[in-house]
Amino acid sequence: MVNDLIENHLQKGMSYKNVIDLLGEPGNYMDIEPDEIVYEIMVDYGWNIDPMEGKDLYIKFGKDSTLINSRLEHWEH
Repeated sequence: MVNDLIENHLQKGMSYKNVIDLLGEPGNYMDIEPDEIVYEIMVDYGWNIDPMEGKDLYIKFGKDSTLINSRLEHWEH
C-alpha cells in the first residue's frame, strides 16, 4: 500500500499543503532534516518496551516547499 502511495500519489513537485491534505499531519518525532517530514508506518516492540523494528515514510521538500523525494525506510535493532 505504501509503495503504491509513493509510486502513484506522491508526485515530485507536489506542494507541502497537498501532501498534508493527502496524508494528514506528520509525526515528526525524531531528529530529521528541517526540510523533511516523517510518517510512522509500522513499529514492532516485540516483547520489549523499546521498538525492535519499524518502517517510516520520509518526504523531502525543496526550498520552494515542493516535494523532491520520498522514501520508505525499514529499520531493525
